[in-house]
Amino acid sequence: MAALTGIDPAVSRGLAGRFDVSEFRRELDRRNGKVRGRYDASVSGSDPYPDSSSHHFDDPSGEPLIAPLTSAAVDLTKRKLDWKPDGPYELLSRAVERSWDFGRGLNPPQSISQLREMLASDPKLKLLVGHGLFDLATPYFGTKILLDQLPAYASPERVKLLVYPGGHMFYLRDASRRAFRAEAEALMK
Repeated sequence: MAALTGIDPAVSRGLAGRFDVSEFRRELDRRNGKVRGRYDASVSGSDPYPDSSSHHFDDPSGEPLIAPLTSAAVDLTKRKLDWKPDGPYELLSRAVERSWDFGRGLNPPQSISQLREMLASDPKLKLLVGHGLFDLATPYFGTKILLDQLPAYASPERVKLLVYPGGHMFYLRDASRRAFRAEAEALMK
């Protein structure tokens, strides 16, 4: 793992090459005092506690976007949609996240079972999945593994995984957005 990532070999050896996302984000460029973004690992920021044994840092690829995206959403709802919500707008509401009920007890949320059933029952259904190469929140390789395990009826002509430069919101990059749009348009023809 150290040879592939450039992470300190002693750290990699101590973790047996198994980094959780927070450790990876911190260790990838620790020698320069930088941490990587969870939503876009190509974005880095300064580690506020570079000498600490635990990690205490915000997401340099997410935190700077909260204010402008919140302002844009508020402007859209108030000015263009003429909708005035009862309370304050929160781009990422931790209270909503914690109270979400996935309806599956202790099982983790997933959609692959429903995807299998839909593909089996509708032979004309096609699926296009887009991921950002540097997204550590929803890494593309996890999706690739699941899609590769689909039965033969989910052929590459029906199920396509595309990975673009960028992070969680890869479509913020003009070239990635244009390429994804072109693929989506081709799928619908």
